[in-house]
Amino acid sequence: MENNNASISFSSKNALAYDEIARKAVFGYDQLFVMALSLLAENNSALANILVVGCGTGMELRTFGTLMPNWRITGVDPSEEMIKHSKAKVDEYKLNDRVSLYHGFVDSLPDGEVYDFSTLIFVLRFIQKAEDKKSLFRSIANRLKPGGKFIIIDQYGNLNSTEFNYMLTSWKNFMKFSGSPTELVNKISQEAGEKSFINEQELQELLSEAGFEKINRFYNSLIHGGWIARKKY
Repeated sequence: MENNNASISFSSKNALAYDEIARKAVFGYDQLFVMALSLLAENNSALANILVVGCGTGMELRTFGTLMPNWRITGVDPSEEMIKHSKAKVDEYKLNDRVSLYHGFVDSLPDGEVYDFSTLIFVLRFIQKAEDKKSLFRSIANRLKPGGKFIIIDQYGNLNSTEFNYMLTSWKNFMKFSGSPTELVNKISQEAGEKSFINEQELQELLSEAGFEKINRFYNSLIHGGWIARKKY
């Protein structure tokens, strides 16, 4: 994230519970990282340099690192607690020789490094202002090779539309039918409401203005969506 945005703080308890809660709230949570991988690579022998923005608990690091032995991965996150969890995941799966971690923002990464692909998964919700979102997109574009692929997955929707309210209610029902207690469902939905939802049209406009093209949605589940874009040549 850009260094003009507020740092994201997670307590140790919240960081530990992050993936567990995400599995209850996001349909196919674990499979999303494999889905992202399938959009970036055709086989596991490919060579690539990857930037994971908001590496969090290390799900991309684990998935990409274990399935793609020739990938070099850079993870960056403004939360010191999340970096600790990413480091633990890297150590657990013995990926230290191919994964580098940085506590901070995209603009604070070492100069000169250029990436083939980048991911931004469940991060955009923490950025409220459209200009800050575009600034982050532009910073990522500046680090990508021309034609480099960029994947975003997050909550989205037009909050003022009837369709969104229907999807929001259905999302809560999904969590309840999946076995989550009502108290937890209410807590998860309240926390989601306190964060940013982006309108899909606005997302496409911001990406285009930041230097991306060929923007396509590849995932949709109630209030969550996933998009892939390419840096313009």
